[in-house]
Amino acid sequence: MTAHSIDHVEFFVGDVNQASHYYCATYGFQVVAEAGPLTGLAGARSLVLAHGGVRLVLTSALHADHAASHFVRRHGDGVRDVALRSTDAVGDFERAVAAGADAVATPETFEDGGGRVVRATVAATNDLVHTFVERDDPSGDFLPGRYLPVIDEVAPDPGLLRSVDHLALCLRPGSLDAMVDFYRRALGLQHTYDEYIVVGGQAMASKVVQDETRGITFTMVEPDPVGDRGQLHDFLDGFDGPGVQHVAYGTDEIVRAARELRGSGVQLLSAPAGYYATLAERGIEVDIDPAVLEELGLLADRDEWGQLVQVFTRSPYARRTVFFELIQRLQARTFGSGNIKALYEAKERERAADPQAAVPVGAARTGA
Repeated sequence: MTAHSIDHVEFFVGDVNQASHYYCATYGFQVVAEAGPLTGLAGARSLVLAHGGVRLVLTSALHADHAASHFVRRHGDGVRDVALRSTDAVGDFERAVAAGADAVATPETFEDGGGRVVRATVAATNDLVHTFVERDDPSGDFLPGRYLPVIDEVAPDPGLLRSVDHLALCLRPGSLDAMVDFYRRALGLQHTYDEYIVVGGQAMASKVVQDETRGITFTMVEPDPVGDRGQLHDFLDGFDGPGVQHVAYGTDEIVRAARELRGSGVQLLSAPAGYYATLAERGIEVDIDPAVLEELGLLADRDEWGQLVQVFTRSPYARRTVFFELIQRLQARTFGSGNIKALYEAKERERAADPQAAVPVGAARTGA
C-alpha cells in the first residue's frame, strides 16, 4: 500500500450549518470549500473545514433517501469516512478489493485548473469507509470541479492542530482480531501494539495498527464479555454498532490549545483528585507546571521513547458517542496507557452525572 497519512475525516451530520458553526466557533476551524447540487454533489450539502494540518468534511443530506440521511438516523452524527492520502489511489483500491474489501466507489479522477485528484473508496465496518486520495498538488483545491474554494480573510492558524494523530475504533466483543487482520490485509497496515486492560469491573482488549511512518494510526478496542457492562457498551448502543469512538488531534502547544478550546466552549474532562501528586512517582517530568496540568485537566505519561501530554473532551453529540482528544508527543510513540485509571474515573463521574446519556469510553487506551 502507498497510503501514508490522513487526508481528511468526513462526518455525516444532521445539520451541516449547525455542525460547521460548532467546529468553527470552538475548535477554530474555517470553511475552505463547499459543494452541493449546483457543483454536482447530488442530494447533499458538504463543507470542508481546515485548521492547521487537519481537514474535516461535514456532509448532510438534502433528502431522506441520501446515504447521509440513513447514516444519521441509525448512528447519529458521526465519522463516515477516514480518507487516506496515497501516492497510488488506483493501486491501493485494487489491492484492498483483492484482499477482500468491498468496493464502495471505483476510482474517479477530478481535475481542472485547481489540480488533479484521484479517489476510490472501500468499506470497513458498519457504514465506516476509507477513501484513498491521490493528489498531484497537496495544496491545490480539495476536489477540483466538485468543491468550490471559499475565500476567507483569515487563514487557518497553522500552530494549533498539527494533524490527526490517531483514531480510535470501538468494536463489538469478539471482533478485534478479525478487524486487525482486515486492516493488515486490505490497507497494508502493521499490527504494532497489544494491551489487555482491566479497570474496576470492566475489561477490554486493545490493538493498534499503523503504517510504516505512523502517519496512519488506528487504535482498536473491544469489551471483554466476561467483564461488567460499561462505557464501551454505551458507545456500541448509542452508535448502533462499531465505529470511530474518538479522533485525536496532534498539537505542538497543548497548553495553549487546551486554554483556547476551553475558553471557546469545549468541555475538557478533568482528572480525579490526587492524580497530579503521583506524576513524580511515575517518573514523569514534562516541562509544564503541575498546577497548569491540573488546571486544564492535562494527563501525562511516558513510554520507552519519551513522554506525552493529552486531554480528552466531552462528546458534543446528543448520543454521547464520538469525542475528541488533544495530544502532544514529547518523543512518546504510544497512547497514554498509564492514564487509563485516571481517565476511566473521569468518564465514570461524567457518566454518573448524566445517567440518561450514553458516554463513550476514553479509558480504552492502548500502549506498548
